[in-house]
Amino acid sequence: MLELIAKDPQAFILKQGWASVSLDAAQGLAELRALYEHLQARILEMIETLDELRASAEFEIFQSSEADGSVIVEIVSAQRKELEQEIAGLAAEAERVAEEARELSGELPF
Repeated sequence: MLELIAKDPQAFILKQGWASVSLDAAQGLAELRALYEHLQARILEMIETLDELRASAEFEIFQSSEADGSVIVEIVSAQRKELEQEIAGLAAEAERVAEEARELSGELPF
C-alpha cells in the first residue's frame, strides 16, 4: 500500500474518496499533515481489528485447521452432538409442557 501511495499520491487520495491535496507550500504541508494523521488513525484501527481477530475463537479454529485439517471435522462432530442433546432436551421439555397443558385443560383424569 505504501508503494501505491509513493508512486502516485494524488491517485491514492482520489481513490480513497478524499479531496485532492495540493502538494505546494504551506497549505499542501497542512493537508499532508492532516492526511498523515488520518492514515495513522486508520492504521491503528486496523491493528486493533487484527488483534481482535487474532484473539477470537474463530481465528484459533482457523490456525488449528491449518495445522490439522481434521480439526474442522472434530468441531463439527462436537457441535452436532451438542445440538442433538439440546434438541432432545427441548423435545422432553415440550412433552412435559404439553402434558401439563392436558392436565390443566382436563383432558387427563386427576
